[in-house]
Amino acid sequence: MQLQCSVLGKDVEITDTAIPVISPYWRLKRNGDWTLLCRYAAGQAEYSMVSPLVGATLSLMDGRLAFRHLCLIVQYAHGFENLEAAEDFVTKVILAANKECDAVVAMTPELEPFVIKMDPLQFTYDSSKSQQQKRPAAPLSLNLMFSNECETNCSYCQSMRRHVPENSLLTTKRWKEVIREAKSLGIEQVTLSGGDPLYRKEALALIAELVSQDMLFQLPTKCFITEEIADRLVEVGMTKPVNQYLREVQLTMDAPSEAADQPGAASGRAVESIQNLQARGFNLRVKAVATPMNAQHIYQWIKQLVELGVTQITVSAYTKTYHKHDDSLSLSSHDKILITQQCERARIDFPELSLRTSGIAPSSSTEAGSSHASSLQPGPIEISVELSDKKTEKIRYWRSRAQCAGGRSSMTIIPDGKVVLCDTVPQDEPFFVGDVSTQSLLEVWNSESLLNFAYPPREKFKGSACYDCGNLEECQSKSGHCFRDSYFNYGAIFGPTANCPMVQKPA
Repeated sequence: MQLQCSVLGKDVEITDTAIPVISPYWRLKRNGDWTLLCRYAAGQAEYSMVSPLVGATLSLMDGRLAFRHLCLIVQYAHGFENLEAAEDFVTKVILAANKECDAVVAMTPELEPFVIKMDPLQFTYDSSKSQQQKRPAAPLSLNLMFSNECETNCSYCQSMRRHVPENSLLTTKRWKEVIREAKSLGIEQVTLSGGDPLYRKEALALIAELVSQDMLFQLPTKCFITEEIADRLVEVGMTKPVNQYLREVQLTMDAPSEAADQPGAASGRAVESIQNLQARGFNLRVKAVATPMNAQHIYQWIKQLVELGVTQITVSAYTKTYHKHDDSLSLSSHDKILITQQCERARIDFPELSLRTSGIAPSSSTEAGSSHASSLQPGPIEISVELSDKKTEKIRYWRSRAQCAGGRSSMTIIPDGKVVLCDTVPQDEPFFVGDVSTQSLLEVWNSESLLNFAYPPREKFKGSACYDCGNLEECQSKSGHCFRDSYFNYGAIFGPTANCPMVQKPA
């Protein structure tokens, strides 16, 4: 259910009678000595830091106070000299929160069931302590990998598919304990990856635990969803809303290719899965990975799905995988233009369709992740050097790179309970930072092993270009060190990545 939210200072004017409330799509949280404004959506948590004073003010915006009454309380609580000064401050708080985040909206009866009441005293603390904290005191989200296995063996799959013997898997009992601990730490959203989450025999029991803890997540799968599996998913609560969301099932389906203009056996099973899910009221999204083999047939595939009643579709470009990359599957510029044109035609022909693309047309506003992402990332890295045009472009890309969530706001638990910072790194000893089969989430989060990966000291980079770089600390504090890219491009965990503008990639 999509809630209608009118953003104060943008969609509607801030007046004395306006009733500010924090949007249901955002959460105000105390995390250690930080106050965070976090996006509430499936997937990795995005967040902004706010001061204790701003946090305490935002906590009063629970839909009960008109702007003028709110300002009177703020004037008294924060010691402003007069009402006008308090009104000016509260206005600035609202506009700052809404500059990029759209976090403060006008209260309406529709929003009332989703409003969270908070204690302003929770956000009053010595602000100097926040300067000593360099990351969230507990993870904001988790990536859970119940299984590395899958029913299929797709050529475009990004998973390493490391086999874990059944007797080495993290027990279902321990998985449930981990999920409950996550909830106790204030985690509300998790990501499921793998392998296929449904491949594990006890997958439905684990999904039931996530649902019981009100966790928000998307269930991605390529498994054949029989009527029995669909019924069990209904039983565990996958068709029941969590707050304003109905958890999404994302079914990956192969689009028709030049080799088979009509869907083959695999697609036939996918069609049956779609029908079984739709018949039971699931929030279904169907995804295809675009490659040169199906680039000419994307519209045909979309049309087929629309005729089946599918209303949410994603077309995602094949991306380079470090485990089994195949250049022949990468889209050319011509392929991307062709797919973009087909998607634009589909949006015109099927106006009710929610059609997303990822990696197809980076400049398009419909690209997945293009909305709001940059507003929650740290500022650009300032590097004063003379640059050629080519290097200028490289540093522009570097400044705009996304922040690494690994060890900074999230971590990944693999099927045997080992913890890594990213689900795309090898599941091998050098990358393990903990083990939830013997440690709590907080013990792993605060371990020296994890911190040395997320915030490696300069000594770790000895022998690389990073060791002598004057911008290393600033680089690390902004978006973090991508040890995955460094490892796969240069064979060293602690070193520059291929996109670093300060080094030249070896020929």
